[in-house]
Amino acid sequence: MYENVKGYIKKLFGELDERVTSIVQTSPSFQAANQSIIKLVENSITSASQGYMIDLYCELSQKTLSEEIFQIPANANKFYELNMRQQINDSCKFDIQKSETYCTGIDFKEIDRNFVSVGAALGTAAVGGILLSALSVKIDIPMAVIATGAVLTGAAGGGVTYAKIIPDKNKENYHKAVQNFMMKLENDLYIWIDEVAKFYNQKVDDLRATL
Repeated sequence: MYENVKGYIKKLFGELDERVTSIVQTSPSFQAANQSIIKLVENSITSASQGYMIDLYCELSQKTLSEEIFQIPANANKFYELNMRQQINDSCKFDIQKSETYCTGIDFKEIDRNFVSVGAALGTAAVGGILLSALSVKIDIPMAVIATGAVLTGAAGGGVTYAKIIPDKNKENYHKAVQNFMMKLENDLYIWIDEVAKFYNQKVDDLRATL
């Protein structure tokens, strides 16, 4: 139900995803990207959610008033007296500040550049044991590649070095974290829409019981 309103939400997040991806690609740091993304998301959702409440009320009230019982003018007047649009506005605003997803933020831990720099400085002599295992897990590089020393030292005919791999991997992981954050926020809005509809339906059900 409420597919029109949920469609608007899906469209909003499609547009936000494009803007967020641009922020990830162009921001000078993850901290700067975080600030820009949070500001964008908060402003966009706060503004859009006001319109969603109106759209949902229109969709629900149209359905209610089409029912046979509300074709009776006196019953329709009682429905209007509920002033459901105002009740929804007063009781059901989407407060992004109370969203668990928003409060948790973007769950991302940058790969420790200092840790990696030590490994790079030590070169192939450091390849092995705990350091080798830790690096393989942290940056998802095949063990065989690390073992050759190509990643650590840039050997094997100018192999890719940490200076290239770590920033790229950090950005890739950060983008995935942002996408997960946006997906959860979108789902929060779908849940909110369902809760607004429940609030409306309960009030109308209570009215029906008196008619």
